[in-house]
Amino acid sequence: MKQFVFGCLLAGSAAMMASAATAAPLAAGSSIDFGGYIQGSGGDGTLGNATFIDFVSGTGGTASPGAAGTIANYGSGTGTFAGFSCMGGACGTISDIPVLAVGALNIANFFTLSGGNNALPIAFDLTAISGVNRSDAQFLTFRALGNIRYDGFEATPASFLFSAQGNVATSFSATALAAAVPEPASWAMMLVGVGMMGFALRRRPSMTTKARFA
Repeated sequence: MKQFVFGCLLAGSAAMMASAATAAPLAAGSSIDFGGYIQGSGGDGTLGNATFIDFVSGTGGTASPGAAGTIANYGSGTGTFAGFSCMGGACGTISDIPVLAVGALNIANFFTLSGGNNALPIAFDLTAISGVNRSDAQFLTFRALGNIRYDGFEATPASFLFSAQGNVATSFSATALAAAVPEPASWAMMLVGVGMMGFALRRRPSMTTKARFA
C-alpha cells in the first residue's frame, strides 16, 4: 500500500513539474522598443505636468480620451523578441493612462504589438505605476509594472518604460523589459511536489533481504 501511495505521489509530482515546464518564462532580459503619439492632458497644460495620457493615432492626432491609440512602430527586440519589427503606423494599440500617479492601476491588454514580421501579438497587462519623473515642463517619463504575454510562454513579470519630450502633443518612445522570473504558482507546485516525494521517501521502511544457504 505504501509503495502504491509513493508511486502516486511520484507520478503527481512529475506531472506538476512537467506542467510547470511546458510554458517557460520569456528569456531573461527580453525587451522590445516601440513608439507612437500622445496628447498629455490635465495639470497646467504642459507635458511635464500632465495628469493623464491620451494615446492617439498619428502625428497631431485628435484627442480621444478613453479610446486606444495606435502604435506607430516597434523593433530593436532582444531575447525572445530578437528580430521582431514593424513600421508603417499600424503596429498595435495602446490604452490611455487615466490617472498618471504612482500606485496600483490595472489595465488588461494595456498595449498589444502586432503586425510586421511577428505573427503572434505581444501583450502587456499593466498593474501599477511605479515611478513618474516631472523634472521639466516639456519632459515626462514614467515606469509601470505588469506582466507581458506572448503565445507559448508564461505570463512573465515585466516593466514598461515611457519617455516623451516636447509640447503637449508629441511622440513617445517606450521599452517593455521582461524580468523572466518564474510564476510563483509554478514554483509552489514544484516545491510541493518535491516535498511530498521527500516525505514519502523518509517514511518508507527500510527493506532487508535474507538469504539461506542449504
